Amino acid sequence: MEAPRIGTGWDVHRLVAGRRLVLGGVDVPAPAGFDTHSDGDVLSHAVVDALAGAIADGDLGVHFPEDDPDADEARSLGFVVAFAARVRERGLQVVSLDSFVVHGTVRLRPHLDAMRANLADALGAPLDRVSVKARSADGLGPEGRGEACSASVTLLLGPSGP
Repeated sequence: MEAPRIGTGWDVHRLVAGRRLVLGGVDVPAPAGFDTHSDGDVLSHAVVDALAGAIADGDLGVHFPEDDPDADEARSLGFVVAFAARVRERGLQVVSLDSFVVHGTVRLRPHLDAMRANLADALGAPLDRVSVKARSADGLGPEGRGEACSASVTLLLGPSGP
């Protein structure tokens, strides 16, 4: 039987005016979005890093490199779907996922339930095993000033089964 595994993930991206802000696969109305080649979804990116870390299989950049033309404008939630399949192939499943998104100038609370649902669906996990929380950083640092948005994820994987 496979032992439980813990993974952590973190990501941050600069925000620029006129770009989309996508978090957990949700388009969040905002004056600025991510300055990246994909949709820049820091929450989805942190989830992939946590999954990869839990199975000791690199990180987001190893599996979905920035210079890959297929990743240009890619939907990052698709990266979660693809990596969750890798985890299942190894006989593991998400037991619990806890996350924080930090963005100081946009209210995220109205969108948290949709982010949770998208991530649970992408992971093939029950909704009650996926938590998404938001913080403002109280005006401190690049996230607090609205110059960047970051996300952190901790998750537990356990053996797949009935």
